[in-house]
Amino acid sequence: MGKINYEPADIEIYVQGKGVVLKEKSLVAFDKVTCRVLAYGTEAESMTEDENICVVSPMRQGMVVDYQVAVELFRHLLYKALGKKPLWKPSIALCVPKGITQVELKTIEDVIMQIGARKLFIVDFPLDQFEMEMPKEYGQFKVIVDITKEKPESYISEELAGVLAYARQQGISVERVEQLLRDAGCRGEIPAINLNVAERQWRLI
Repeated sequence: MGKINYEPADIEIYVQGKGVVLKEKSLVAFDKVTCRVLAYGTEAESMTEDENICVVSPMRQGMVVDYQVAVELFRHLLYKALGKKPLWKPSIALCVPKGITQVELKTIEDVIMQIGARKLFIVDFPLDQFEMEMPKEYGQFKVIVDITKEKPESYISEELAGVLAYARQQGISVERVEQLLRDAGCRGEIPAINLNVAERQWRLI
């Protein structure tokens, strides 16, 4: 099983006149030997099984934890959403998770300005609410970037589904996997986990 450092955030980019043109996870894949960037977003997520590749997220709970990697990620996603490197600096509205601190706000603001934003407007509600609460000057914002933090439970559930799929391939029962997790929890390696959700996923595989 591949490992992703930090829970990735979901990133959506809306372009005026086109709607939502991009939805990706905040992931970057690096070659472990050369440190060269190999892929971003969904493409990077598909590389987590390769032992020669390190897949990281510069975000944790929707907040920036690696500034430089975040700049490269958002620059790549913006160019991808627009189809090419823009000849003009777009005005960008940024939807951030609620509860963001002033320090976290300043960091993500710096990231978006660094990728080439001419003007930035920040709101703490999701993209689907933006039109309901849009500012009067909305018309000047050609691009809206929405950052949604991944719910830890959802992330863990996805990882468990992968564990169970692997166990099935190896002929290991879901009961044995559950026992292994409980044993690890008792040793203090991981917290005890209720596998009811994961077991239902197992039954569907």
